[in-house]
Amino acid sequence: MMATKATMATIAIDFDNARAVSALERLSRVMSNPAPALKAIGDQLIESTRQRIAAGGPGPHGEPWDRNSPVTMSLAAAHGKKPAGNRPLIDSGLLMDTLSYAVRGDTLYVGTNRFADDWQGGAAVLQFGTDRAGRGHKIHIPPRPFLGVSDDDAREIEVTVADVLRGLTEG
Repeated sequence: MMATKATMATIAIDFDNARAVSALERLSRVMSNPAPALKAIGDQLIESTRQRIAAGGPGPHGEPWDRNSPVTMSLAAAHGKKPAGNRPLIDSGLLMDTLSYAVRGDTLYVGTNRFADDWQGGAAVLQFGTDRAGRGHKIHIPPRPFLGVSDDDAREIEVTVADVLRGLTEG
């Protein structure tokens, strides 16, 4: 995740799909500028993350998300909001709208610029959960990991890399 403030905070989420990692390593060895391939992968990861959020989960590793609590539902109603069918992580659409990626050299960064200190229920709290939410810092918010690389994402990475490498040999 990337912050847009002067003070930067970064949360790294690694993935260990051996086949996708191997494909990315091949890409790195063959291409002096892997940016176009990484941008295509970034587009894919943003889209799959948006789909995950819109569907109400599960997380990238198949972990189901807890439903919104009655407290969350009543707070939303008190603020004139209607939670999206009790699907977690959807309130105003702000989280999905802030998902983005950046390519710097041979590194792809995927995340959001929304952190817990930026808005109520920030991305880090949503991703990892907390036991310190609310005015008294006593409210539990369960983790609902939305960032990450699913098995389907890893397969798409492999396909994208194979397509790029095929284009290099045929081109």
